[in-house]
Amino acid sequence: MRKVLLAALVVVACSKTETPAADTAATAAPPPPPAPTALTAADVSGTWKGTSKREGSDSILTFTIINSDSAGKVVFPNVKDTVTTLMRFDGDSVIVMSSAYREPGSPKNAPQVTFRSVGRIKDGKLVGVAAISPAAKPDTVVTRVTWEATKAP
Repeated sequence: MRKVLLAALVVVACSKTETPAADTAATAAPPPPPAPTALTAADVSGTWKGTSKREGSDSILTFTIINSDSAGKVVFPNVKDTVTTLMRFDGDSVIVMSSAYREPGSPKNAPQVTFRSVGRIKDGKLVGVAAISPAAKPDTVVTRVTWEATKAP
């Protein structure tokens, strides 16, 4: 019995190990798409005419954006005050933060609000989303807005 066991061990120990054949059907993963072009102040400078719509509403508000290097302003029709903004660029996006303002159409005693917005160029338009917060509680979001603007000629 020992001889059979010893013979089996010798056969296993001396057997040739085969390497599996390479899988020629597997292809390399395609390269990732190129990174989007970085957005700059020059891309968004000038005057833009736009519309915005609150989440859950079909009411549309029109506005004009006037941008320069890293600052700008938003002008609402029939409102004498403008909203000043600061811009920061990150990759293909512009991040905009506003000063405190009273929303158009709100009562005179309504609290002031601010917005934080992210926009991108898409099909020649500036499009984005914004979060509206009470100026006194900037960490509270009271509503969200989608917006779109076209560069004025």
